[in-house]
Amino acid sequence: MDRDFQCFMNASKISCAKVLTRLLLLILLSLQISCSLWPFEESEEKPIDYLAYPKELKDVPYLISKGKNKDAMGMVENYLTNSDRIHWFGHAYFLKAFIFEETDRLAQAEDWYRRAIQHGSQYNSKLEAKALYNLSFTYEKQNDLPKLLTSLIDLMKRRSFFGALTGQVEIPARLAAAYASQGRFREAKAFHGEASGNYKLMVRDQRFQAKREELSKSLFYLGLVTFDQNNESYDSLIAKLQLGQKYFLASSEADKGLWANRSSQRLADLYNRAWGMVLQYMPEGLSSDPVAQKKQKQERQLTMASDLYDLMFTLRAEEFPLGGVNNQSRSVLAMSEQWTDKIEDFVLKLDLGPQLIRSQKIANRRLPRAVRVDKELTRINKENLSEPEPLSLKKPPKTPAKVDKKADIGKDPNL
Repeated sequence: MDRDFQCFMNASKISCAKVLTRLLLLILLSLQISCSLWPFEESEEKPIDYLAYPKELKDVPYLISKGKNKDAMGMVENYLTNSDRIHWFGHAYFLKAFIFEETDRLAQAEDWYRRAIQHGSQYNSKLEAKALYNLSFTYEKQNDLPKLLTSLIDLMKRRSFFGALTGQVEIPARLAAAYASQGRFREAKAFHGEASGNYKLMVRDQRFQAKREELSKSLFYLGLVTFDQNNESYDSLIAKLQLGQKYFLASSEADKGLWANRSSQRLADLYNRAWGMVLQYMPEGLSSDPVAQKKQKQERQLTMASDLYDLMFTLRAEEFPLGGVNNQSRSVLAMSEQWTDKIEDFVLKLDLGPQLIRSQKIANRRLPRAVRVDKELTRINKENLSEPEPLSLKKPPKTPAKVDKKADIGKDPNL
């Protein structure tokens, strides 16, 4: 009996030991699985991913945006001194150049952008293109036209690294303006035609999307068009405004920032320049008769003022491509209204006879203009008369002359 009980106790001990052993193994296995799933801090001994963006440079753009350029430069310098991740040195060069550009140290900016371009040509083609793009703006700020032209020609070969708006509109538009500044108008008009054609296609595409700042910038450069500012006549200035003012207006509407301000300011400068030419006009080969001299001068001034007046109404009739207006674009339209009032006041004071000017304002009508045709003074505008009206102080007939609408369509006697 005792022996049987002893055997039973021994068997029970063995069974309990097995159960405890299995339970212990199960607990250890659970702990192992839990530890494998638990998050852990990265060990300093983990291999560095040399292709990942360096964490030492992540805060640099933020510091630049806050105007803390000294702190940003310190981070970049520290990275270039202590890091061995050569793959990202080009990006550090780019950030350093950008800080120099932001602080108007353009010579240093140019030097470091060139280093970024050289590094990017070996490691990162996209960085190379971006550095070249920024470098072109330093040339523009320094008014270094030959280098600007060369950099933009190089950028045309790298347009695939940029978005559609920058690559297909802004860069060719800037190249057109650069060619024009060199007097190469054939190339200028070709590239401006390419840029404006691409822009029209983008606007028609319902899927087209772009940042407002980029759109405003591209439209600003389209507005520069392709005329030589250094040798500018009144007629060429008017032609420039006819092509460019709609882009300046659209640029003002697209955004509220730097490029919108530049567009509205450039438009105001062009109008001021044109108005100065009207006031300071002195014809060549004046008659010896003082009365004839005065009339000859005022006839031309009337035509010039009428051209400028027509531009104002054209601007106010332009459609807004983005479907709305902001305070910047409203200021442009308000400026055009002030100009029309100024021009009307000036024209009504010209001593050319009542049959050549209007005695009161007429909404949405064009001012008359005086030109010489076979030594007869004729009134010509969109309300062309079927027969020229002679210069006379006699009262005009009570029955108004009929307007030949068919003859007026699509014709401009000043072309």
